[in-house]
Amino acid sequence: MRRVAAAGLRSALASSAKEEELAALKRILGLEDDRLDAETSSSDAEHSKPFPDIFEAALARLPGVTPAETIVIGDTPYDAEAAGRAGIRAIGMLCGGFPEADLRAAGCIAIYRDPAHLLAEFDASPLGGAAQVQ
Repeated sequence: MRRVAAAGLRSALASSAKEEELAALKRILGLEDDRLDAETSSSDAEHSKPFPDIFEAALARLPGVTPAETIVIGDTPYDAEAAGRAGIRAIGMLCGGFPEADLRAAGCIAIYRDPAHLLAEFDASPLGGAAQVQ
């Protein structure tokens, strides 16, 4: 998240977890400070993934950000399907246990082993390219 902020990109945590679970996840990830521009939980979405509700709720909390300039990072095909239904591109993470073929079939435009792999390849990733456009 520090690298995303350093690139001048805005960020949102769009999770289908309940608010209490989301708070615990944020503590584990060290995201309790102001590194996020927005966040959503299951209470912000009528339907869970693969419906786009959670991503649409996150976009609503990022005024001026369009789906076309947004990239979702997820570790399931459901994340990519939901993102696609919201008009958002998706990056897939293999650390969720789904095969690369399933993530690509769901619409992922790039695949990384895990967040550390994405960080190492950030400048060449869709996120790095997005940072260069802005």
